[in-house]
Amino acid sequence: MIRVVATFTLKPGHVQEAVEMVRELVELTRREAGCAAYDLAQSTKDEDVLVVLEAWESQAHLDAHSASAHFTAIVPRLAALCAVPPVVDTFTQLI
Repeated sequence: MIRVVATFTLKPGHVQEAVEMVRELVELTRREAGCAAYDLAQSTKDEDVLVVLEAWESQAHLDAHSASAHFTAIVPRLAALCAVPPVVDTFTQLI
């Protein structure tokens, strides 16, 4: 299982706009082959920090997602709302 944590630190005042963008991304991504989880969470310490928590059956499934039309359309728009570039960390699940 491949796990991804994508962190988006938004410019102040853009949380609702970002949530609406990610809502569409979540709805479409959860239907993709190999997607075990795709969730949005907000920091309890800083409301401008959102994370997308992902789980994929394989790297190939994650690669297909990263090339999907909805990902390539939405993620650059979401990144434009960020105060700093998004940080994406990928992990291999051990247990």
